[in-house]
Amino acid sequence: MTKKTNFNKKRHPRKYIIVFIIVFSLFFIRTSHNFNFRNVPSVVEAGNLSESILLISEKSPVNVAFQHEKALIEAEKIEKAQLELEKEREIAEKKRQEAQEAKENKKIAYLTFDDGPSPNVTPQILDILDEYDVKATFFVIGNLAEKYPDIIKRINESGHGIGNHSYSHSYKNIYKNTTNFLNELKATDKVLKNILGDSFESNIIRFPGGSFGQQKAPFRKAAIDNGYSYYDWNALNGDAEGKKLSKNKLVQRLKSTTNGQKKLIVLMHDMGGKQTTVDALPEIIEYLQQNGYEFGIIK
Repeated sequence: MTKKTNFNKKRHPRKYIIVFIIVFSLFFIRTSHNFNFRNVPSVVEAGNLSESILLISEKSPVNVAFQHEKALIEAEKIEKAQLELEKEREIAEKKRQEAQEAKENKKIAYLTFDDGPSPNVTPQILDILDEYDVKATFFVIGNLAEKYPDIIKRINESGHGIGNHSYSHSYKNIYKNTTNFLNELKATDKVLKNILGDSFESNIIRFPGGSFGQQKAPFRKAAIDNGYSYYDWNALNGDAEGKKLSKNKLVQRLKSTTNGQKKLIVLMHDMGGKQTTVDALPEIIEYLQQNGYEFGIIK
């Protein structure tokens, strides 16, 4: 702003000079013209006329002054445009930095439920999730999905994620070899398509018991080679650590395993008999919300 003010101050004297030159030139042309016709031979008149024409030519002081003024105006426009462009770039860079900081500081929790669906527990969990407008991911067992297709449809229609948790959940059969492992996954894929339609696609899986340990290395490789993405967990409510655990124990277990992590994948279960998981879920959701977590689904 300071530059522009100074620039304008400098331009005012030039305007007066230009006006003076124009007036003087017009007066000179008029005087020369009158003088030539009254007192000077025709040859001289022609010479003076040429001089008069020169005064209004491109090289005349008037046109030179006009061109100079025009150049200054154009330079001012260019400078203004450059300043505006620089300001726009600064604003864009600031927004980019703010978005990056927000992304780095974002806290997200993925609520996941294994071993369902079940006719008594899963619908209650879905009701609670609807009440809080929270989405979760259900890693379903194929043979249970076959028994309760309407629950699978509700999970899908509610916008929750659906993953593959094997067909039988039988460790002995699943981990006998990689062929059995893949057959279990493919069987559940087929069940889900039969229920939700051929357009349904999901390549996310959770290993029964998790993918941890060197013994499962061949199975991890088989999963990846066949286009699956597997997900374990880094937080849990502990509902698989004993029978009939109280609601308070589940909530406290969840709190103790979050450990200030920005990204949580929370392990819970919706199989039959997990009523305390249902009871603890509202408090778990509220705790995570109060600690700045948003909720997402695994895709």
